[in-house]
Amino acid sequence: MKFKLILLLSLAVTTFMIRARAQPFVHPGGLHTLADLERMKTNVLAGNSPWIDGWHALERDPQAQSNWQPAARANLGDSRQRADLDAHAAYLNALRWYISGDTNHAECAVRICNAWSKAVNQVPTGNDIPGLSGIPIFNFALAGELLRVYPGWQVRDFSSFTNMLVEYCYPVCHGFLRNHAGRCDSYFWANWDACNLGALIAMGVLCDDTNMFNEGVEYFKNGQGMGSISNAVPFLYATNFAQWQESGRDQEHAQLGVGLLGSACQVAWNQGVDLFGCADNRLLAGAEYVAKCNLAYPASTIPYTFYNNCAEARQPAISINGLGRLDRPVWELIYNHYVVRRGLPAPYSTAMTKLMRPERGSGDHFGYGTLTFTLDATASPFPPNPIPPVPAGLTAQAGVSQVFLNWEKSSNDTAQGYVVRRSTDRGGPFKDIASWKANSAPQYTDTPVSNGVTYYYVVAAGNQAGVSANSRPATAQPAAAGGIPAHWINADVGKGGMAGGATFAGVGENTFIVNSAGGNIGGKSDVCKFTHCVASGGFILTARLVSADWSGREKIGLMARESVAADAKTVALTLGEIGSRQCRLGTRDEAGASMASQAGNDYTWLPVWFKIQRAGDTFTGYQSVDGVNWFKAGSRTVAMTDQCLAGLAVTGGKKDVFTTAVFDHVAVQITSK
Repeated sequence: MKFKLILLLSLAVTTFMIRARAQPFVHPGGLHTLADLERMKTNVLAGNSPWIDGWHALERDPQAQSNWQPAARANLGDSRQRADLDAHAAYLNALRWYISGDTNHAECAVRICNAWSKAVNQVPTGNDIPGLSGIPIFNFALAGELLRVYPGWQVRDFSSFTNMLVEYCYPVCHGFLRNHAGRCDSYFWANWDACNLGALIAMGVLCDDTNMFNEGVEYFKNGQGMGSISNAVPFLYATNFAQWQESGRDQEHAQLGVGLLGSACQVAWNQGVDLFGCADNRLLAGAEYVAKCNLAYPASTIPYTFYNNCAEARQPAISINGLGRLDRPVWELIYNHYVVRRGLPAPYSTAMTKLMRPERGSGDHFGYGTLTFTLDATASPFPPNPIPPVPAGLTAQAGVSQVFLNWEKSSNDTAQGYVVRRSTDRGGPFKDIASWKANSAPQYTDTPVSNGVTYYYVVAAGNQAGVSANSRPATAQPAAAGGIPAHWINADVGKGGMAGGATFAGVGENTFIVNSAGGNIGGKSDVCKFTHCVASGGFILTARLVSADWSGREKIGLMARESVAADAKTVALTLGEIGSRQCRLGTRDEAGASMASQAGNDYTWLPVWFKIQRAGDTFTGYQSVDGVNWFKAGSRTVAMTDQCLAGLAVTGGKKDVFTTAVFDHVAVQITSK
């Protein structure tokens, strides 16, 4: 019976392998087939848009120049970033050779690949290795598959290159996906898995290794780690709309994952294996979510499910870090497959594609998808959009030596960037003070400005087609900071030889600037600068932390405590620690006791709103990215006296260096006596 079971399992595995990759490999068949290359070449030589626009962008790329010099080394892991630069240069030069016929570019690509295959003599080790070494390995395999059609790459050199991948690179990719460096399966982010499974698929094609190819395909479909499609896109909300695993971390890494898995799907597609369609087009659903986030739509319009992993990397909300940046060239591939080839609706991916056309390169992606993936000129016009609509709803909020500008994002907004104009006269003239073309976020902070001066602002939206008319004006008068209000006190908690102080201005709905040097919040006693007032009974303490000087050890936020004694009962909602991005609710429920800690958002970025609410003896800490939508960081019972101290707490990273923290929207609301 046991033998029959083993036999059946063996047959099932064999059947899957045959189904995944049973035919001879198509060459070239990495990101591009021969038909793809001919389409690019034909349209570039004919000067057809948008291919020619992508081609001209490629010609200007420093890594696409035939004089690029490799920096090969025995251990690829000594610098995965430097290895990836060379992999990019090899791919881009091979692409330029095929389209232009200039063999100088092909010889450059050969020189790069040969240098690495001669130098590498060990399985990569080093920082982030195993794991992120999958990015340069993936890209080297893709570059080699493209370059293999160049007759000047000698057979022995090609064999040496594939041997490098099989003998030294495959083990690190295979090993990482199998055991995740001894960590639990959810410990690493989706892009760590994605680059390694993509590397397996690409190496399998280049090396004509069916087992290697199928290993990557199977992991994409059913892997235990975060790079498999159901884990990379864990929460489905609607058809073609599902949350990406790293959306609460930052938008750059979310887009990185879309690009890596998209490239893996493209290679498999060119080999007759459809990963794009897996799990009902799950990759498209995740891409649509990431695209909408990066188009800077209000967070209230995008659903989000709390995400956590085995390392307690808590993500309670969509991250604002990198929001609106248009610097990840991953969208033409998604758009052309799902929308142009398959005819599926993908409004947000389509919008991102239009804003970035023609795609350029980037540090982690080959890019240039307008040149390489465009299938139909009619479906991919350039310039791709009409001139964007005039920005509406412009507001200007005064601060201390700065003005915060915000405006509305409309559903038909095609803005690639904006122009901000300023005047000291309501009627103008308005002079340009800022402009950008690669960020769709509808906001700007004007700093420094002269306090006491009234400023008028207008904003225009722009894209590849042109610039809109000006918005209606908004006005603000920044103010200088002076003494803090009479009912507030600036105090030192504990003894740390600290200097510093606090200043105040009524703008920004109460702005406090607090300085501190040295100190810490935690353990059995605290040392910090504490700017506070007296709060009786139930209250809500709210503030937005606008900016802070980080050196790596500060803790900055809101605090309620029974007294200024260093070991007093305390509740502190702070930002700091690892990467200056971890929010914690710290509570000391007895004088002299060690402070307990509850984790809030492990990926908190400025500006951030904090709130501490007291109801009886229950203290609850909240966070928000906009001051409207709040989520709980933690809650605990601390039996303080009815009258306690509530305010702003700042510690400095170093005793001899001031840390300056700026808070606005500071308010203490008494809710019960």
